[in-house]
Amino acid sequence: MTRKAMTGLVRLIRLMTLAILGVPMAMAVAQAMPADTPAIPATSEAAAPYVLGPHDEIQVLVFGQPDMTVKTRINADGTITVPLLGAVQASGLTTSQLGAALAQGYRRGGYLDKPSVNVEVTAYGSKTVTVLGAVPKAGLYALDRPYSVASMVARAGGVNDDGANAVLLTPAHGTATRISLSDPQGAASRTLEPGDTLFIPPAEMIYVYGAVTKGGAFRYRPGTTYRQAIALAGGPTLAGSTHRVEIRRKGQRITASLDDEAQPEDVLVVKEKLF
Repeated sequence: MTRKAMTGLVRLIRLMTLAILGVPMAMAVAQAMPADTPAIPATSEAAAPYVLGPHDEIQVLVFGQPDMTVKTRINADGTITVPLLGAVQASGLTTSQLGAALAQGYRRGGYLDKPSVNVEVTAYGSKTVTVLGAVPKAGLYALDRPYSVASMVARAGGVNDDGANAVLLTPAHGTATRISLSDPQGAASRTLEPGDTLFIPPAEMIYVYGAVTKGGAFRYRPGTTYRQAIALAGGPTLAGSTHRVEIRRKGQRITASLDDEAQPEDVLVVKEKLF
């Protein structure tokens, strides 16, 4: 008996012994394996294969037949034109399905005995999302795989310093929805669909003026209270009073506590003390 076969027999005997002693099978297998056996990585569900559509650009390669290699764009009717076969339906198929269909066509037509056809996408055009606004790389992006709102914003370079931590998502057929990017596991995890438009608006501001150390416009962050907004402005001056604060929203004066949450574009005026 060879050394390799002897090693295998020893492992089998060890596994059977552990099982007889009542060790769970999974644990028995783990204990029977030698220490230097590499771990098997956990598998995860793979993303669905990309489905071709009109305006995608593909390259068809027939192995051993360089003259039959062609790069073409899928027509609006979903077809492509390839040597010998003419118009072939491509839209609605994955690259592997299209390759198999072309190979079958060449075989049935008597052109090739054992054709091997490979199809690759060279430019995505049928499924796209538009990203606009305060991002470094605004433009048209292909949905070559599933993308969430957050991952697509990241693909566009993230939000600029002067951009809001939110995005307006306008579906191909629907109304815009405001989505916060502060919670990537929440609404920002929504999967995008072809034709969606993402717009990252400029950062929203809150304004503090009057008897404060450094008045001006400050970037609004969700959860900011009026008291915290005054602190952003350096707090009241010696003459200023937190008991005399005027709050205006859309040109109208409102009544609120300093511990209430401010809203974007609110204006605070800290007035001087009454002596």
